[in-house]
Amino acid sequence: MKYTILLLFFPTLLTAQVKTRVDHVVSKDYQQQIRKLRGGIDPVDSVANARNTTYTLKGQFSPNVAIRRLKTTGDEIQISPSLSRYITLSGSYSGTIELQTHNRMPRLQETYAQGRSDNGSLQWRGPETGELFSYGPAVSSLEFDGNPYPYDQYGKLVPSGQGNGKAANIYTEDIFRPALSHSHQMKIQSALHRYGHRTWTFNLKLAREDKQFIIRENKGSSNSLSSDISTNIKWLTVKGTYMFSQEIRTTGNRNGILNRAYQNALLTPATFDNQQQVTLGEGQRSYSAEADNPWFLLRDNDNGYKEHEHNAALTLSLQTRKWQAGMIQSLNDKQENNIEQFRPGTSGWNAGMYTDRNKRDRLYMIQSNVVREIEYNNNHFKTKAQLHHIYGNANTRIAYLPENKTYNYQRTSQDLFLNMASTYTARGITIKLNTGNKAYISNTCSRNSFLLPALDLGFRFDDLPGDLVLDLSSSYHVVNSELQINKSLTYTNLLQYTPGQLFNYRPVTEVNGYSQLSPIQAKEWNGKLSLSYQNIYLDGNFYTKNISNDVLPIYENGQLQLKNMADMTTKGLELSIHLYNKSISRNINTNTTLSFFKYRTDVTKVRDGYNYTPIAGFSSVYKTLVEGQPLGVIVGNAYKRDAAGNIVIGDDGFPLADQSPKVIGNTIPDFVIKASNTIFWKKFSVQTNLEWKKGGQAWNGTQAALDYYGRSATTGAERNTTGYVFQGVKQDGHVNDIPVVFYDPAKPVTSNRWTRNGLTGIAEEYIRRTDYIRLNTFNITYRINLKKSHQLFYLATYVQNILLWSPYKGADPGQLLYDQPNTTGLDYFNLPAVKTFGFNVTYQF
Repeated sequence: MKYTILLLFFPTLLTAQVKTRVDHVVSKDYQQQIRKLRGGIDPVDSVANARNTTYTLKGQFSPNVAIRRLKTTGDEIQISPSLSRYITLSGSYSGTIELQTHNRMPRLQETYAQGRSDNGSLQWRGPETGELFSYGPAVSSLEFDGNPYPYDQYGKLVPSGQGNGKAANIYTEDIFRPALSHSHQMKIQSALHRYGHRTWTFNLKLAREDKQFIIRENKGSSNSLSSDISTNIKWLTVKGTYMFSQEIRTTGNRNGILNRAYQNALLTPATFDNQQQVTLGEGQRSYSAEADNPWFLLRDNDNGYKEHEHNAALTLSLQTRKWQAGMIQSLNDKQENNIEQFRPGTSGWNAGMYTDRNKRDRLYMIQSNVVREIEYNNNHFKTKAQLHHIYGNANTRIAYLPENKTYNYQRTSQDLFLNMASTYTARGITIKLNTGNKAYISNTCSRNSFLLPALDLGFRFDDLPGDLVLDLSSSYHVVNSELQINKSLTYTNLLQYTPGQLFNYRPVTEVNGYSQLSPIQAKEWNGKLSLSYQNIYLDGNFYTKNISNDVLPIYENGQLQLKNMADMTTKGLELSIHLYNKSISRNINTNTTLSFFKYRTDVTKVRDGYNYTPIAGFSSVYKTLVEGQPLGVIVGNAYKRDAAGNIVIGDDGFPLADQSPKVIGNTIPDFVIKASNTIFWKKFSVQTNLEWKKGGQAWNGTQAALDYYGRSATTGAERNTTGYVFQGVKQDGHVNDIPVVFYDPAKPVTSNRWTRNGLTGIAEEYIRRTDYIRLNTFNITYRINLKKSHQLFYLATYVQNILLWSPYKGADPGQLLYDQPNTTGLDYFNLPAVKTFGFNVTYQF
């Protein structure tokens, strides 16, 4: 911490020489040099004669540097300083401290003990019995017997009056902590000048972050370095760049180990303490042989994640009066290593599990472009002819140990784009027309594309009444693409498991290849209208995107394969209003933005045999492709219903389940509204960001599992319910009138209200609305001007993800399943979101 405080108040070691551009020079040195230049030609005082002449400064000049010579050419003047060579230096330092806490979590019951019903009574059953349920007697009715017991230092639990009189404890399990992180960033910019001209430029950026994560026993760090050097040789600019980054974590989450620890922490009965002792003999000490102690998973687990990346590039660009040309060569090398293991004795892995995954990505690219300006006698009309070419050679290699399983992917691709950009301006009206064609060639694509047209048309009206400015534009593009070979698709391994099988989850199967696939074709149309008046700006954008031959992964014949299987259409609307520099009073100004977003993606066609193909989730509840439905609808089992849609009630009075897959939820929201406001008062600025999402649904599998095991607050509050009648119709068609008891001790525990349909119950029952209002950011910044504003000092404090109002109970509905892509709307012990409190110091010199 002491080093962090020192860095936050890093002293000024370097001072900056500020360079400003000047148009009119009236110094004595200037006047004297002008006399020398023109005095021999013009007998009249040249300075007096030049008072009505405006010169344009060519190049750069520092007003605090003595003048060596002046040179005029036409209406341009070039000033050379007396110093032939000098170096300018500037930069910044930024230091940040952040404190993170977890946001809301599912509510648990702490009233009932581990156990179940037995012969008409509720019995406590200890960890040695393998009991998973918390449907035992009330904790208040139990006490310790005081005898030695390996699962609790106070002994076994017995009915009150039969032990030592010490009441049963209620243990609270918390694997989370307030997590502290600190980061530092230093930027240095320097330039070498010769006679006032910048000849060389050097930039350097260094960054370091050390971070604790909110889950205990888990931390990480990152380092980065980037630099560049550039120079101008007449009409040629040469620039070289290099970037290095490194990230280390003690525990990655590719196999969901963090979610697994979170799941076990929530499901641990209120009468068991995981932290009293983690191990027992050669194995772990847990509340059941079929469950894990979360600390056994997290502590000294010998897991790890490492990543480092190198990126180097060389840029050449030249410019003449009519021609521009450039070329960028870049090489990227990235390596990842995941060590994932479970120690012997872990539930589902009695002998332990070890995975060593190494991934290496290499990408070499050449990007080149040529631009030719075409001149016309009519000054209102301008045209540029542009030719762009991109060559890419990508290689990805993934290796797994101990299986010695290796995957190799290679792609060589070329993009070629020819474009004509024309502009016509007259009488306050500007017309822009861009026409072009693209070509895409790849060795992994079964069909190369040479006709991919692009058209952009825009109108701008500047001389409308009332200082209005109107922009109208429209575009149509056809784009072909392929899936990136460096984006792993191992997350689809999860589709082979039910939630009850997750303890055996091990993602080691990659896609078998990317070859012989048709390109994904997107036809995009966009229409935009913008209107500005003084400090008000209105913007509207409507777009539609038709995608053909979309590629998705699927398991066939024991392999993960890619298939062209679906066509989709996306339609969206974006509206925004911006109010800039609105003056409220003499010292108070505001910037305000209000935005509205609405979109929908529909699956218009699915290839024969692939309808209802899962794309994310589990084998029993998943997001999928369904022709005629929105993309990624949730599918699972549902209530059994009659022809009129009424829920069918069984002879025991409980609803019946229809086990055939049904569409039960849609994750796409109706709309999203965002509001951002910044208030400026003297040297203070205050920024807030608010977001409202209306509509959208999610499957709350976390609630389903907590209900099943009797750990949810719902089961604690409702398990004694009797005489309840479910709405619906009986199997004979009559209105249901059968009263039920939610949890009858006279019956087996597996027949109660929450356990009768298995671990995740009837999936339709756990579909929830995910509307929310979220206060995303609150930020206060204070600016201090140093040395006549040549140096700046900023102090900022902020809070992120502050408040969330939502009918969805449990974790933030925006969290992802096992941190995997495309899983929004599926919640099965998703890690909670975090609230961040931060303080930042930035010094610019």
